[in-house]
Amino acid sequence: MDIPGRAALRAIMAGSVISTALHYTHNYLKIEQYPQPPSISGATTQLAIVIAWPLLTAIGITGYVLYTRGRLWGARACLLIYSLTGLVTLGHFMAGVPDVPWYWFVTIFTDALAGLALWAFVVWSAIAERTRATAT
Repeated sequence: MDIPGRAALRAIMAGSVISTALHYTHNYLKIEQYPQPPSISGATTQLAIVIAWPLLTAIGITGYVLYTRGRLWGARACLLIYSLTGLVTLGHFMAGVPDVPWYWFVTIFTDALAGLALWAFVVWSAIAERTRATAT
C-alpha cells in the first residue's frame, strides 16, 4: 500500500526526536538554567522529563509505524499526542527566559517547529485521505 507523505513524516519525526532529545537532556542536566514556576521544583521537572520524554517519544514512534501500515486515524492520534513533546517547550517562557547558550536556546524553537509540523502533517494527511476517497 502506497502511503502518501511517508518520507515527509519520517523527516519530521527524525527532526523532532533529535531536537527534543537534545533539549530535554540539556534541560535535565542544567535544570538551574531554566526558570521554574515557584510551585514546581527543579527535581519535579527532572522527574517529569525522565517519564514524559520517553513515553511521548514511544507514542510518536508508534504513530509513525501505524501510519506506514495504513492505520491512519490511530497514527494521527499518536502523532498529535507526540507533538506535545515539542510544543510544551515554549512553556519555558511562562516562567522567564532560560539562561542558556544560544544553541540550546534554538532547540526550544526547533522543538516547537517540529510539533507544529506534526500538526500540519496530520491535517494535510486527513485532507488528502478525504480528497482521495471522494475522487474514487
